Order: sequence, then C-alpha cells, then structure tokens
Amino acid sequence: MASSGEAAWQKYFRGKGNIETRLKKDSDAYDSSTKAKLNFKIPTGTEVVYQKATAYDSKALIQVKVKGKFMMVRVPFDNIAKPGVKSSGAASLKPQAFGVKDNVKYSVSNYYKLIKGTISERKDLSPNLKVYLDALLDHSCKKIPDTKLSQIYDKVESDLPLNDIKKDFGEVIGPLAIFYKKLLAPKGISVTQNMQILVPLRPNEPLMDYSIIEGTKKYIISAKSGETTNVVKPGDILDLIAKDPAKLKKWKNTKEYNVLKVLSENSVLIGPIKAVSYMVPNLIKESANLTEQNFKLAAVAGFVNKNAYLKTKKNPSLNEVMYECEKYIKDASVSGELDINDIFADAIKNAVVYVKFDITTSGVGDWDVIISDDIKKIKQGKKAFLRTKNGYTRAADRMGVQI
Repeated sequence: MASSGEAAWQKYFRGKGNIETRLKKDSDAYDSSTKAKLNFKIPTGTEVVYQKATAYDSKALIQVKVKGKFMMVRVPFDNIAKPGVKSSGAASLKPQAFGVKDNVKYSVSNYYKLIKGTISERKDLSPNLKVYLDALLDHSCKKIPDTKLSQIYDKVESDLPLNDIKKDFGEVIGPLAIFYKKLLAPKGISVTQNMQILVPLRPNEPLMDYSIIEGTKKYIISAKSGETTNVVKPGDILDLIAKDPAKLKKWKNTKEYNVLKVLSENSVLIGPIKAVSYMVPNLIKESANLTEQNFKLAAVAGFVNKNAYLKTKKNPSLNEVMYECEKYIKDASVSGELDINDIFADAIKNAVVYVKFDITTSGVGDWDVIISDDIKKIKQGKKAFLRTKNGYTRAADRMGVQI
C-alpha cells in the first residue's frame, strides 16, 4: 500500500532539508501564512521545491515559479511526488519492478492499484520519471486526455529514459490499455469486467510476455516497442507450429519449415551454411556432417566462387562464410523465394497477439495490435523476413524472423 500523509512525510521528507521535486496532480494553491485558498491552480508536473519542516503539515510549503516569478505557497502534501534516490544504474521498468508477482492472476482494478502505488513508493525513480509514468499509466486507462499527458511530457522530457519506457513500461501498462482502450476489439477479441492479467516471470509459452484471461479463454500477448518487433527465433516458430497438428502437417515438408529447423538445430556458425546447402545443394555439398571442428573450404567452394565478397578473399574464415550465407538467406526471405511471411503468420494464428507500444513526439502513448491476418495481408513492402545481427567477425546471435 502506498504511504501517504504523515507516514510518507516521516519516510521521505523528514530531516532531508529542501527537496526539489514535482507535483503529481493538479493542485489548489494556498496562502503560505494563512492557508487561505488562492484563486489559481498549479498544474501536474510543475517543478517545486518542498521547504523543510520540523513537523508534518497536510498543506505543505513549497517554492514554485508562477508567471515567471518565484513565490512561496502551500499545496496538499499528498500531491507532491516523493523524492527518489540516486541509483548506481538505470532503474528497472519491467513488471516485476512494480511488484507484479509471478503467475498471480490480477483483476484489472487490483493491477492498476498495484502499479499506481508502486510508482509512488519506489525510491530509485526520479520525481520527473515518477510523474510521467503515473500520467502514462492513467492515460492508458483513459483517466486523462492526450493534452494533459503532453503537457506533463513537455516539462520532464529531458529526464526520461524513453527507450526503457517504451520497451519495459509498455509491457506494464499494456494489459490496462487492452481493457480500457479496447485495443483488441478491432481484431474480434472482446474483454469484460472479469478480465484477469497474468505476467509470468519465466513464460512457458513461445513469444509470451503476459496473458489476458477472459473466462475459459487465454490470449498470449507479445509486447513490443517502437516500429519493429524483436527478432523471433526459429525454435519459437517451430514450437508454435508443433502445437497444432494441422499446421505441422501443412508445413513440415516445406522449404521454409526445414530452413527454420536447420537454423534452430545447429550452431550459430554452422546453421546458416547447412541452410544454404538445403536451399541450393549444388553450391554447398555434403554438409550433413559439417561441424565447426571439421569445416573445410572445399565443402563450400561452389558458394565461395559465386559470392562477390568471398571470392576476393584468399582464405575466407568460417565466420565470413557463415555471414555471407546469412545474407543469402535474408535476401531470399525478403524477395519471397523463401516465404517466411506465411509460415510466421500461420505459426502465430490463434496463438499469439502482438501489442506494440510507442511514444509520439508529443509524449502520448501510441498502441497498435498485430495478429496473423494482418501479416498475411502484407503482399509487398514490410513483410516478415529472416534477419541477422552478426557480421564478418561476429557470430553471437541466431538468425530470427523480423516483422
């Protein structure tokens, strides 16, 4: 439970001197001496300096700039953001950092109260960040309009870790946006007051970040940020297909399925070479028993001789050959020769819903939902494809599907 009143003063303000912070709510102003109500309000997000006091007062004395001039006024103490403390690193904005427990089913109201209270209580968040996260939370629940959120954002933008907010806090508030903003309704998925929220620490479902439970139905949500999704590993796609016998029967003998299988079952260095051998056997022969230990250039001579980069190298390394194979696979998936778009769309059909979160230039949360049908409709342009994060001297990540 978030502390307030005298308990909060004892915990966060007593003996700390004057404290720079912000208002977390629109606040009535009161005369510094008589405590009479003044004829103006101070908006959410305004910078204030709490003035040290020897005892708790429900109308706290602050210094604030009003119309270009600093003045002393009083405001309701509980409207002042609790100060943070300096941290040795970036504060986590993941669900668990806000008290969300592993595999506990939350009602919408209890989940909201938990996040709201934890934002207020956390000592590792700056006042600026607290004010914006609190406003973003309320905006996701349609409690404040876009204009209000933008006003707050303008005051605190320079102090916000926007990438972390998009990536991690978007996952925190996603379930609430699904309920209050009815994000899934255009996709034919409706939720009621009985909706429950489940956020596992270690998901046992491919691509799962959290799930929405509505009666006997459970919707697996993959939370993403920005313009693109994270890379989806081949093994996760294969696992989704394996869960549905009809999907498995449709795809198991296709080029697309088997390329993903080869990439999944082999090492980062060897998988792409074997995948190209499967796709174009005359370029790379006898790759079945190929390992990092027994690799020889003779086995990939056909591919090397036709590759613009490799044929200029006297003795290309295994890493260089691997990377050029990854580029070959990527190009085939972009052109449609390797139809990754359809197999990926089938894999997530009735299994995973993508909920994407971004922040506009005015600081407003922006949501989008992608389901299988959306991916299938893409006939040209931004289709799903196989992406590499490696290079000629780097072999750290397995290829994965990007949409």
